[in-house]
Amino acid sequence: MADVMTVRGAISGDRLGVVDYHEHLAFDAPAWLLREDRDFRLDDPEKSAIELQSWVQAGGKTIIEMSAIDFGRHIQKVARVADLVPEAHIVVITGYNKPYYCDRSVWQTPEDDLIRACIRDIVEGIDGTGIRAGIMKGGTGYNTFTDKDRKLLRIAAKVQLETSVPIITHTEAGTMGYEQVEYLCSFGVKPEHICLSHMDRNPDFWEHRRIVATGAYLGYDCPGKIKYGPDELRIDVLRKLADEGLDHRILLGNDLGRPSYWRSYGGGPGLDFVLTKFMARLRAQGFLQQTLDNLLIHNPRRFLTLEG
Repeated sequence: MADVMTVRGAISGDRLGVVDYHEHLAFDAPAWLLREDRDFRLDDPEKSAIELQSWVQAGGKTIIEMSAIDFGRHIQKVARVADLVPEAHIVVITGYNKPYYCDRSVWQTPEDDLIRACIRDIVEGIDGTGIRAGIMKGGTGYNTFTDKDRKLLRIAAKVQLETSVPIITHTEAGTMGYEQVEYLCSFGVKPEHICLSHMDRNPDFWEHRRIVATGAYLGYDCPGKIKYGPDELRIDVLRKLADEGLDHRILLGNDLGRPSYWRSYGGGPGLDFVLTKFMARLRAQGFLQQTLDNLLIHNPRRFLTLEG
């Protein structure tokens, strides 16, 4: 069982506890994106700490901060949040979200240079802080698999093979997930080291089942965000997967990357939504405790520690 790298150093898998596999705690989105949408900034570590503390009080232990290089990753502010909430284990990432967020430097810089920079984040630390990334990220656009999409995934694949950290991808609205797995595996990445984010935005049981059949993980991270569809849709797919014994390949998070999602900024549903309201609903709708434990504890531990 491999150790898991956190902001405060490596920990063993048996210390991970309840995991939120996809979250945001502090980032400054690119200026051009903020001009389009002011709701893309989490820049107050104290408010982040308040929100994270509510999640810890609900039973959370390990959270993966998924803000990528192109999405305004701010490692110093994440470190401040970690200091304010020492009970939580925070894992940070390197890599790129999707082509839409990348500036021209990503396309002009030789691929090998970008790969070396990501490896440095994992082996030495990010921006001179000594805080090492524990996850690699890459992603694609909506129903696209362009040269730019492939470049980001190639970088992720080559970094993973060099460092052994797992890959968590971005899928746009749950599209191109199967294609991502095929492409990453074509470089030698093992499917069990891949998790596809946002798959519950495309609650297609047939598609999810064929992805699980590869050995890759599905990331569900939209509970409570009704603009992406009612929770009943993702619950229906989750139930079908659980009924077929496939709930061992699902990770759960909430991806609350906007202040309007956080109670500490006056919004909602709040960072503790999954552990309080969503878990309560799953229990009320007849899900077994073993399935809930798989989603929150056992599956992320196997994924993060490279157990398969």
